[in-house]
Amino acid sequence: MSFKEKIAIVTGGSQGIGRAYVSALLNVGLKVCICDVKEETAIEFLESLPQSERNNVIFQKCDVTSLEELRSAFEKVISVFGGIDIVINNAGIADEKNWRRTIDVNFVGVVHGIKLGLEYMGKDKGGAGGQIINTASRSGINPMAVSHPIYCATKSAVVGLARSYGKEYHFKQTGVLVKAICPTYTDTESMRTHSRQGADEEESKGRVSSEAQKILKPEEVAQALIQLLEDGKNGSVLLVEPDGVKYA
Repeated sequence: MSFKEKIAIVTGGSQGIGRAYVSALLNVGLKVCICDVKEETAIEFLESLPQSERNNVIFQKCDVTSLEELRSAFEKVISVFGGIDIVINNAGIADEKNWRRTIDVNFVGVVHGIKLGLEYMGKDKGGAGGQIINTASRSGINPMAVSHPIYCATKSAVVGLARSYGKEYHFKQTGVLVKAICPTYTDTESMRTHSRQGADEEESKGRVSSEAQKILKPEEVAQALIQLLEDGKNGSVLLVEPDGVKYA
């Protein structure tokens, strides 16, 4: 597909995987709106971009757990860029202690993004169709972190949403493809902060020994995102691992 002049909205786009997504999308010619609660981080990111890309990216402070705030972000994208072609539901956290917040961000926030994506892009609503990509995790297919049951459950739910909304029944009505991307452990601040939260000593030792050389870079996940956008397969779930990508 041609990305030139396409318009994307990326939640959680100020750092980590989301930041890599934004850079990759700008690099292939898209206009992008970063939606994030971390305003200072987003502004620092925007100021670090080459001048040639700054006219193609905007920021909207947004908590995805608020449907109203996310709707405002969609409206801003349309007012500035003229439409929306791609919605990337990427915002996520891993906090077992604050498990309700984890569910709200990782699952409810994705539901909000899907619902608004279908509303604004759906052909049955006057839109032109498009794509919705949801960042899940390998843990959503095969739970890895026994210390993070809530996180794993939310990511399983995200995979289920993509596969369910990615059925022909919905596509015939809306013209919107819905997919999920499932990276394994990725070198992000979230992983460094929360990956061993609540883990017992044996699990920590096992993870370090078996997984230490198997950490993805955010840029590798972003490359897989571009592949997923190009594949044309509705309901596809792309597993991203250090040795390559494959459909789950």
